[in-house]
Amino acid sequence: MQKSLSNWAIPLLLVSATFFAAVPAAASNSEVQLGIKGYSPVSYFENNRAEPGDPRFSTVHNQRQYLFTSAEQLARFEADPTKYEPVFPDHCPYNLALGRAAAIDPYNFKIVDGNLLLFHRTEEMDGREAWEEHANDEELLERAQATYTLFRF
Repeated sequence: MQKSLSNWAIPLLLVSATFFAAVPAAASNSEVQLGIKGYSPVSYFENNRAEPGDPRFSTVHNQRQYLFTSAEQLARFEADPTKYEPVFPDHCPYNLALGRAAAIDPYNFKIVDGNLLLFHRTEEMDGREAWEEHANDEELLERAQATYTLFRF
C-alpha cells in the first residue's frame, strides 16, 4: 500500500505544483491609491474635521498615499500610522455591516474608540445617521469587519 501511494502521490504533487506555479495569483491592486480622497487623516483627530491635505506633505502606508496639512501632521502619522488611518479605508462601515460596499464621503465621519470611521452619504442614505440610530458600535464594527474581510479575500 505504501509503495502504491507513492507511485501516484509524487507525480500528482509535481503536476499540482507545476499547475499552481503557472496560474497567476489572484489579482491584487498593488498600485498606490490616494487615501481618503486626499484628506488628512490626522485632521479628523486633531481638528475634528475633514481637511484637504497638501501633496508636499505625504507618505505611503498600506498601498495608500496619505496627504497632510503640515509637516507636523506627517510626522505624527509616520510615528503611529495605525492610530490615524481609517479602519475601512474605502468603504462605509454601516454598509459593510449590512453586507454591502458603499463609497465614503470624507466629510461624513465619526471616531469610535479611537478608530476613524468614514461613512457613505447620498440623498437616499446617510451611513453615519443610520449607524448612530443602531446604538451598538461594537456589534456594527464586528459585522463590518467580517464583511470587509470577505471583500478583501
